[in-house]
Amino acid sequence: MSSNLSALLSATFYEGGYDHQVEIIHQRDAEARRRLESLEVSLYDQDGALLAAPRVDPARDILDLGALVRDSTDAGERVMVVFDARYDEAIFPYRPHHYAYLHRASSPAPPLYYAINAVLGGVPNRVGATHINNFETYVFRRGPFDQRYSVLLGCLARFVPVQVQIFTYYGSQRIAQEVTLAPKCHREIDLAPDHEGERLARVEIKALFRLVSYVVGRRADTGDLMLFDHLFTYAK
Repeated sequence: MSSNLSALLSATFYEGGYDHQVEIIHQRDAEARRRLESLEVSLYDQDGALLAAPRVDPARDILDLGALVRDSTDAGERVMVVFDARYDEAIFPYRPHHYAYLHRASSPAPPLYYAINAVLGGVPNRVGATHINNFETYVFRRGPFDQRYSVLLGCLARFVPVQVQIFTYYGSQRIAQEVTLAPKCHREIDLAPDHEGERLARVEIKALFRLVSYVVGRRADTGDLMLFDHLFTYAK
């Protein structure tokens, strides 16, 4: 692979029963010439085992994630999907990104449209990374709690486990917990919606390496996804 190519490493999670469509190329010019130089996709189970590495045409626009997972594995549990994309800056003068549409079949819940979480990887000096991203946060909207909340974390390290600190804020109170993730493992960590009469206001993730991290909200009665969004890095 040419060292002149820039890299974008990102990941998301697939759960059975959802229509999950990924925009591989979010923007094109009038002649539709913009395309990735290459795209490698890897699927991992929650224990970090590689389930499959299906071939994906880097020139395609939309990837049906559900069909890809079903055709490549027999996994009945959540799967972490890793995208390793390479692109030529002469074609993409900006850093490309992947976006996705997510909706549970026959669910009255609204569909979700989100940006797939990018992580450090590939050629760091080409993606504008000069410091390790180790602090991410998410602020919850105030409103009635008819949802249950969690964070989905995935470790993209190749050889060593990563220790993660999770801080949840309820008014002036802060609750801390630690989670250790082995390479390529992923876990869903439940967050209490309230604590001692105070509502969940913010969650922070701290780790030595930047992880795949999404904040998740599910309907309390059906478990349907109502919130699926990656945490935002405010400090580096």
